Amino acid sequence: MQTIDEFIESLLNDKGITNVEPEIREELKADMKKRLEDQINRAAIEALPEEKAAELAKLVEQPDFTNEKMTEFIANSGINLTEVTLETMLRFRNFYLDAEE
Repeated sequence: MQTIDEFIESLLNDKGITNVEPEIREELKADMKKRLEDQINRAAIEALPEEKAAELAKLVEQPDFTNEKMTEFIANSGINLTEVTLETMLRFRNFYLDAEE
């Protein structure tokens, strides 16, 4: 499976965004990566069974609940995180490539 960085790089190339200043390209990649990661996180949370979602809601309120702990919680929640991630990446790709320039 591609890394998110490779995926974003591929999207930019597929969209034809190749002749921009390196600083602008890096900003664009960082913005796209954050948006994609946010969408993956949202999709993973939405895929949680109701009881796990309720448990997560309580855990998030704890001051020592880090992003790493959230990732571990979701990974151990019983959902197929790989499938959720791939489906989200596909939706992101379709939206990005179909969007008007």
